[in-house]
Amino acid sequence: MFLAIAVILFCTPFIWWFLFLQKYKSLSVIPGPRPIPLLGNANDLGQTPQAFFNNCSKFMKEYGDVFRLYIADECKIFVANADFLEQIMSSNVHITKSRGYSLLKKFVNYGLLTSTGSKWKTRRKMITPTFHFKILDQFLEVFNASGDILVDKLSQEVGKPSTDLYPYINLFSLDVICETAMGVKMSTQEGENSEFVDSLRGWLDIFMVRFFSAWKRYDSLFKITSEHSLNEHYLNVLQKYSSTVVERRRSEKAQEKKEVTDSDFGIKRKVALLDMLLESEYNQSLTNDDITEEINTFMFEGHDTTTSGICFALLALADHPEVQDRVYEEIEATVGDEKYVTMKQLQDTRYLEMVVKEVQRKYSAVPIVERQLEVDAKICGVDFPKDTTLTLYLYGVHQNEKYFPEPEKFDPDRFLPERQSERHNYAFVPFSAGARNCIGQKFAMLDMKVTLIKILQKYKVSPVPGYKPELGMAAILKSYNGINVRFQRRSHEMK
Repeated sequence: MFLAIAVILFCTPFIWWFLFLQKYKSLSVIPGPRPIPLLGNANDLGQTPQAFFNNCSKFMKEYGDVFRLYIADECKIFVANADFLEQIMSSNVHITKSRGYSLLKKFVNYGLLTSTGSKWKTRRKMITPTFHFKILDQFLEVFNASGDILVDKLSQEVGKPSTDLYPYINLFSLDVICETAMGVKMSTQEGENSEFVDSLRGWLDIFMVRFFSAWKRYDSLFKITSEHSLNEHYLNVLQKYSSTVVERRRSEKAQEKKEVTDSDFGIKRKVALLDMLLESEYNQSLTNDDITEEINTFMFEGHDTTTSGICFALLALADHPEVQDRVYEEIEATVGDEKYVTMKQLQDTRYLEMVVKEVQRKYSAVPIVERQLEVDAKICGVDFPKDTTLTLYLYGVHQNEKYFPEPEKFDPDRFLPERQSERHNYAFVPFSAGARNCIGQKFAMLDMKVTLIKILQKYKVSPVPGYKPELGMAAILKSYNGINVRFQRRSHEMK
């Protein structure tokens, strides 16, 4: 009996593995590295963000722009093909995020990023007015004010042989996100609310460790690690802060008289995402927890992605002085030395917009997004079983030579109107596309453009000799050895 039990225990995992492969047998037509029993291709991807990034690029070169990987009990199909992306992203059926997003739920719960079905559709409809043109125009006040503080802080870096941009831009982005999401001035650039800043950074660092761990991603196993108690502390700080802000603002709105100054929205002139949620037609059904999860979602999605975009834009401009000179000439012609950047001026900086788009192509802020199939589906002629994970490899499609010849070359002219019209509509999708595209993409573009204008008005950036970013893939594209440039004042600023 003991021997029989031992044989059963030994064989069961391999029987499970055989049945697992049989379930996804139809996907054998998609190339990929050979998996080993039970672990699949987990070891092939690597255990660090840098290894994951490099191996994904290697697999794409070896197997093409659609390839297959097995990670433990999950079949992942990496997609860097525009035709394939179009069928997925344009679908109103395949909108459910993958299991990997469960690592975020302790912070964002079931907010817009992680929810699906009717809840996601209701929340999407509710939050969309926040990014209406008139509201975005009001957000320019925040972009400009926070940008002025950033420019002032960067003055202490002038003349130094190297400056890591990330700490400066990250605090700036936090100030912007917190004020536009919650209507609260955090003043993190001035050194205030350090516990909140440290907790957000600490939680994100642990999140990335769990993302690349074969076992820490499981809550039951993560609880026995040394990081668990620290992770809970960070989450408590973040949740307490945002929930306190929501409770206080709801109480204030219950006491104040309604001041209607905007005929389209019936809201006060100065608005934040929090106010939009409290004043929504759905607000009677929203609890404080419901609103908090959306605020936290916006903070999570918004601050690191814009940080990445601004940092890599400055790095690219430092490495390509001819592009930087052309951007500066455009700024001089449209904005001059005015301190407040207007919406009209932003619309006129068309070359800068092309530069930002090329940055988003070459250094895709969000390298991958994932969907989980909830039903069997035929996509591009292939039968996909339910539960297949579709890893939409946005960085890969942006590096695909079929759509972007010489992809390593930084060339903003790729985004001239006539060249864009010749390209597949789903070849450039930095903010995803279709029903689940990024709701804040216009917000992000305006934020990045205002910030770059303000910095370039005052400073010229140049490369650090011998420096090369060490790229890694996590929630965002990140350089693990900093993003380093040199600052010098523009000649007219020397006085």
